[in-house]
Amino acid sequence: MLLPTAAQMRALDEDTISQVGISGGVLMESAGRSVVEVLVSLNRSGRLFFDRARIVIVAGPGNNGGDGMVIARYLQELGLSFELWIVADRARIRGDALLHLAAAERAGVTPRFCDGASEELRTRLASLSSDDVVMDALLGTGLQRSVTGGLASVIRHINASRACTIAIDLPSGLDADRGIPVDAPSDPLIVQADFTVTLGFPKIGLVGSPGFLFAGEVFVADIGISAALGPRHQVCARLLDASALARLAAPRSPVGHKGSHGHLMIVAGSSGKVGAALLATEAALHVGVGLCTLALSEDAADGSLGSRCPEAMTLPYRLAATPDSQLLEGLAGKSALAVGPGLAPTMETKALLRTLVAHCEQPLLLDAEALNQLVDDKVLLRTRAQHGRATILTPHPGEAARLLQTTSADVQRDRVGAVQALAEQTGAVVLLKGARTLIAEPPKHNETTAPRLAVVPTGNPGMGSGGMGDVLTGMIGALLAAGWSVFDAACAGAYWHGLAGDVAASQRAAGSIVLATQVTAALDQARELAGKVASGPRPWPIVPLAWMQGRG
Repeated sequence: MLLPTAAQMRALDEDTISQVGISGGVLMESAGRSVVEVLVSLNRSGRLFFDRARIVIVAGPGNNGGDGMVIARYLQELGLSFELWIVADRARIRGDALLHLAAAERAGVTPRFCDGASEELRTRLASLSSDDVVMDALLGTGLQRSVTGGLASVIRHINASRACTIAIDLPSGLDADRGIPVDAPSDPLIVQADFTVTLGFPKIGLVGSPGFLFAGEVFVADIGISAALGPRHQVCARLLDASALARLAAPRSPVGHKGSHGHLMIVAGSSGKVGAALLATEAALHVGVGLCTLALSEDAADGSLGSRCPEAMTLPYRLAATPDSQLLEGLAGKSALAVGPGLAPTMETKALLRTLVAHCEQPLLLDAEALNQLVDDKVLLRTRAQHGRATILTPHPGEAARLLQTTSADVQRDRVGAVQALAEQTGAVVLLKGARTLIAEPPKHNETTAPRLAVVPTGNPGMGSGGMGDVLTGMIGALLAAGWSVFDAACAGAYWHGLAGDVAASQRAAGSIVLATQVTAALDQARELAGKVASGPRPWPIVPLAWMQGRG
């Protein structure tokens, strides 16, 4: 599903108006009607007692407020109890919003105009119970500056209300592009929604982190804007869904053999950190790589691999200032190389990594200590890119911060900007781990199209445990070895990894930690689940795991 920026969404609106011939007023009408359809559906399913709730619509003077005015007219026609509060003078309402205000009034709606300091509105919001509904149609995607004054007061009163809060298009105060508060993150003035009905397409900031924390459950309302217009406006960001794994559903060739599915080499582990190497190796084998060789330094080889992973081969090497020639020779015939999990933070490791990055012609994945050791050597990565050698970096926010020479807090404040900047600086595909993992493609030389960006909706807080990144390394490495492109391997691996984590979490008590080995054990079940979802009707792609399991 497309993830446009606010500017791209405006361009899509304008293109639909000028090229398709659908007026702005009709788009606003479709938006309001679609929101009401979602609400009626929630009411029928028993998730929202809309028909007997007191409903307060809080609207601004712009297009988002105009959507609220359309909603008010439909609620009037349905005979529901509601109030329309417009936080502006009537004189400020213009264009399509004014058109729909007039239509609502002709239908019998009586709007209440007020300013943000209205004691009457504050009292009304405070009087609502948990069975009632507040609809946020204040600001939408057009917000360009900090929320202050009366609007800030209204947002605070909405959040203080006990009512179910439904945001129209975007929770007011949220940056549509970056998913962060428009004002100071230390005191975010953002509507905390229980549901968000976003219009046309979800926005990057709505589904990324931390924006998704304010959105609640998200529904997409089709308002008549075609996804086919996306390339015209360089909408290159996508929200991944089960189709990312569609290629995995294809049956293997009946005449295939282990050599048909690639040979992955993993350089990982050190004294006391052999577990990381084992986790990556086991994950690669579970994904289906034909052959896997684990290169372990002599000081780390403890004989555990043979009992834990008898399917894997081993290549011992000597870690020294001058990299072991046997290790470089071992790259011959391999389909892909994954480096980093559990390596020791030493000068010898640094020398090894520099050699591998410089000499590896196969697709290369760098994770964990490999990233830390290359902080001062990003030119090596640029050189790989210039020679057409594919590379994936898989940093967590701390590692990304070191590579960008900034802080983890800065990375988290603008995750989209950080992952795109790192991809541009290194020429590599970059996978930024975390809640709502991001995957960015570097700009391509002499190409005018924007590089791709993907948001991964799978995964859960229980996956914040040791070894998760090692499993992901093995998974993506296996896909690279099987011939996947670096961007597709990163997307499929991250989506699958998160979905397996969701499956594992669903089998444990709420709030339980999910172990890395449990994610590996759930990979087959997650792949089967993704196949069922991808072959069925497409709902909004961020759906509870319980819904997917219910498809049975």
